[in-house]
Amino acid sequence: MAGGTIIDHAGVVISELTPADRAALAFSFSRLGARSRYQRFMAVKQELTVDELIRMTSVDHWHHEALIARSPSPRAPIGIARYVRGAEFDAAEVAVEITDRWQRQGIGLALLLALRNRALGAGIRRFTATMLADNGGAIALARRVGPYRVLSARSGELELVVDLSPARSARPAPRRSPPPRWRR
Repeated sequence: MAGGTIIDHAGVVISELTPADRAALAFSFSRLGARSRYQRFMAVKQELTVDELIRMTSVDHWHHEALIARSPSPRAPIGIARYVRGAEFDAAEVAVEITDRWQRQGIGLALLLALRNRALGAGIRRFTATMLADNGGAIALARRVGPYRVLSARSGELELVVDLSPARSARPAPRRSPPPRWRR
């Protein structure tokens, strides 16, 4: 179902990311604040290069899967979740980014659960993630998706592994109303 709708979460549409979404990816990145960018990339990052945009949208939906969430009207990109399979066939590195305005609205969990379903269908049984130790949002997401354990904790970073056991049933948190569209 290339490019088709995967899930409609309270008016937010989640679908496969495609090469045609490069502008959407750049737009979404531009809506991340400095802290969100630092948490996602674990470095100061002002913009995505053309090569990064190409690489991040070149998904094969098997070894590299990415999903994009778009807001209700107007349909604007508000979040992306991806996995990239590692050296072990049943494990993949996962990353999630949600634009600042849409954080804590259940979008990250909806994206990650949809990505988890894709991963299980591709034979992936574990997500791995490296994150800043103070990234409470990422740790909370890991906890909601499956049992997790910390593989290492050093220099302000955590490396987690999350079991994607199909028997686990995570439920999205109740969605709060979105923040005001325009702030003055």
